[in-house]
Amino acid sequence: MLANNFVLWWIAQVAAIAILVYFFLFHHFGFLNGGTIWGLLQKSLQSRRDGIQHQLEAAQRSREEAQRLHEEALQDVEEARHEAASIVERAGQTSQAIQADLEARAREEYNRILDQARSQIQYEQERAVMALQRRAADIVVDAAREVVERNLEPQTDRAIIDTSLDQLQGLR
Repeated sequence: MLANNFVLWWIAQVAAIAILVYFFLFHHFGFLNGGTIWGLLQKSLQSRRDGIQHQLEAAQRSREEAQRLHEEALQDVEEARHEAASIVERAGQTSQAIQADLEARAREEYNRILDQARSQIQYEQERAVMALQRRAADIVVDAAREVVERNLEPQTDRAIIDTSLDQLQGLR
């Protein structure tokens, strides 16, 4: 009967193979420690699934850690920008303070030199006046000596005094 019907023969062959596969997958062989091939396949697939899940979780943690580090780096960069701006501002203020100090010192030095020059000029003027007064006194003494030495007449005395006074005015 099966030999006459080719389709039935193929169906019987497929059914026999399916029974053998079923028996092979679910039978407890001694060398499998009481387990089945199907159970081993299940364990293997579960182990693989668990490994993949663990890798996915590790990847997620790594991604989150990378995101956190990125945010920290951005925050550090922003803090560095603020700190740099603060440093530049403080440097500007320090520069202005130094410039103001230098200007004040220069002004003080200028005033000191100017006062010293004025004092020197005043001293030299006083010395010149004293020298002039001494010279005038010498002229007057010389004139008086000539008057006394000559003891001439009043008109001659008057001429000597006038000459001495003219010389005195020439010194000024």
